[in-house]
Amino acid sequence: MSLRKTLDRYSKNINENADSRQKKLYKTFLFTVKFLIAGLVFQLILFIDPSTYQIQAAFTSLIAFLLSTAGLELTYTGIRIFTSEATYVIVQDCLGWKSMAAFIALIYASASRTLEHLNYILLGLAILFAANIVRVLTTVYLSEIGLISFDIIHGTLWRWSLTVVVLALWVYWFKNLKDREMFEDKIRSQLKTVKSE
Repeated sequence: MSLRKTLDRYSKNINENADSRQKKLYKTFLFTVKFLIAGLVFQLILFIDPSTYQIQAAFTSLIAFLLSTAGLELTYTGIRIFTSEATYVIVQDCLGWKSMAAFIALIYASASRTLEHLNYILLGLAILFAANIVRVLTTVYLSEIGLISFDIIHGTLWRWSLTVVVLALWVYWFKNLKDREMFEDKIRSQLKTVKSE
């Protein structure tokens, strides 16, 4: 018997025979197990350490374009941005991929059918990508104009910024969209259409 069938059978038994406390414990248990599975996938990606140089170079050219549009004089090559004051290197972590992975993991761990929420996942990833651009752009720009030192803005302010965005996106989804059964509603309406014909 597959793990999915076992969990479904256990879930049905919990729903029929358990009190609300046991149901909450079961949901917490499922969330924890699924989040740990997502964490294992994340650790596997870190272990494999795939090359993202081309993505970093494309992101560097985007950031360099936006910075020069904002009035900074700079040059760039590969994953480095050169200004009169400093050299900035766009490393793998500057891509914001860990925040995106955490967002997907939270949705996966919380949803019974993750694919039903694919549109929101894609929207969330787009928002995280835009927030990451703002994060990297303001880190370089504010340190270049001397408003805030690079260490303070990079090490303190923006280290937690994407975490807040991830949690805000997840909490919004959890409170407003999680329990919508999109596919089941579509299937029911299609069955009604077929029956009426």
